[in-house]
Amino acid sequence: MNQSPPSQTRKMTEQIARIGEIIDVSGGSAVAVIDAEILERVLMGEAGDGASAGQIGSIVRIHGDGVYIYAAIRTIRTAARDRQISPGEGYTLIYADLDFIGQGEPAGENGEEIVFGRGISQFPIPGRPVSHATPRDIEAIFSPRGAAHAPIGTVYPHYVLPAAVRTDNMLGKHFALLGSTGTGKSSALALILHRLAEQMPHGHIIVLDPHNEYGGAFGDKAERFDTDSLRLPYWLMDLDEHIEVFIGRNAEDRMVEADILKRCLLAARKQGGRSRQYRRITVNTPVPYVYSDLIELINAAMGKLEKPEKLVPYLRLKAKIEELKLDNRYCFMFSGLRVNDSLADILSGLLRLPVDGKPVSIIDLSGVPSDIVNVVVSVLCRTVFDYAVWSRHEQASPILLVCEEAHRYIPQSSDRNFDSARRSLERIAKEGRKYGVSLGIISQRPADLSESVLSQCGTIFALRMNNERDQKFVENVMPEGSGGFLAALPSLQNREAIVVGQGVNAPMRIQFDFLDEHHRPTSEDPCFSENWRHDNTDRQTVQNTIDRWRTQDRQPKVSR
Repeated sequence: MNQSPPSQTRKMTEQIARIGEIIDVSGGSAVAVIDAEILERVLMGEAGDGASAGQIGSIVRIHGDGVYIYAAIRTIRTAARDRQISPGEGYTLIYADLDFIGQGEPAGENGEEIVFGRGISQFPIPGRPVSHATPRDIEAIFSPRGAAHAPIGTVYPHYVLPAAVRTDNMLGKHFALLGSTGTGKSSALALILHRLAEQMPHGHIIVLDPHNEYGGAFGDKAERFDTDSLRLPYWLMDLDEHIEVFIGRNAEDRMVEADILKRCLLAARKQGGRSRQYRRITVNTPVPYVYSDLIELINAAMGKLEKPEKLVPYLRLKAKIEELKLDNRYCFMFSGLRVNDSLADILSGLLRLPVDGKPVSIIDLSGVPSDIVNVVVSVLCRTVFDYAVWSRHEQASPILLVCEEAHRYIPQSSDRNFDSARRSLERIAKEGRKYGVSLGIISQRPADLSESVLSQCGTIFALRMNNERDQKFVENVMPEGSGGFLAALPSLQNREAIVVGQGVNAPMRIQFDFLDEHHRPTSEDPCFSENWRHDNTDRQTVQNTIDRWRTQDRQPKVSR
């Protein structure tokens, strides 16, 4: 039996796989008409591997002059083939709105390879044939092809082709992981960080963990810090952070007390840096100062006042500072009266310098008092960024800072009295890539996030979102060619996500890989149907809980 030449075989295959044609074209989109009869044969497998043809979010191929133009289906609707015939009497046509995502050029000896690129150099004209994208097309579009990449799942619809992100592009321009509660954000983040650590074992990853979910997810690959092991001395705070902790947001005479604190803090820092003869010390310079020196400077300033009624702001400020010193909840910031210049040790531990086989630092914020948790986040983020700025000439390694529950620290609406955490994270979002600081934003309420921060994220992982306000907000920051994928957001299953931006060749719908149980964060929902079948709680459980509550000790007691 004679075989057809390869070019003729390809031409015949493309004719069989043709499902419609272009009827309208605009700047970034087109409209195609698809014959339902042909589409049905494609879906049944008679015309190649096209099990997802005609589905929202699926990829189609438009045949241009020497190139293939790829587009994603955004919407579909039907109409009668002949306007004189009702849809029930004749074949129906499917009208599909398409978003262009890029183009491919046949390469290789027989044109069997396809080289894909974002954007298009020629627009299709009405009448151009449309076919479903074959596995060869999908591989050409979504495979990273040589770039440093990390596999994280498989590509829709068959979930066979590996899905990977280009690590340099994703980390170099920040990323966001968004989705409603219960869609698998925490597991997805753990998976991404595991794959990054596997690919780059000498990385430097810091995770701000507000609910103690990730403490056991990374095993011996992570160093965990909580209020018992974290050392974040008070002198690391800048002026705004000092004001938030020592004065508060809504205190009376706040401006007066802030002015007093500013003058006394600057004097205390100068006294602390005198031994090292620092020439330029400002109120924000991270120079250790002695706690008692600040109190003495406040006392000295009070002694110069002639009117007793003017003493109230001084006394209130002094009382607040001394109160913090005695509160055990703040011991990670105010423990002891001796002050050592431990900044090098603090940074080496937090940033994993050297790595010592633990590229991940988990900062457990669940035990931090709620009234200063924003200050702690601000200090951590600002210190990391400042270190990166001043280590630029030392060729220091890049740093990834992951912020869970980011809407708590970078809200859409700013608090005029105090927004240091927001400012620190916004600064990293805008300037971090210049200094090697990458930002990972994780949130279940993207509409409550600072839009200026989210818009700086070059790669977005969008899991299922049920809230229309969140969907609209994500739509505003999505890049071109992702309209069809966005339409699927409310119907995504758990572990599914839409990935768009710099970290992928083209917008894609993926299913995340399964994580081993011992690598998952502790964020599973409680099983009511199982727990409520048995009476497992007694008075001793209540007493143990109260003891941990009062002592601020979150570790369970070990029975002997």
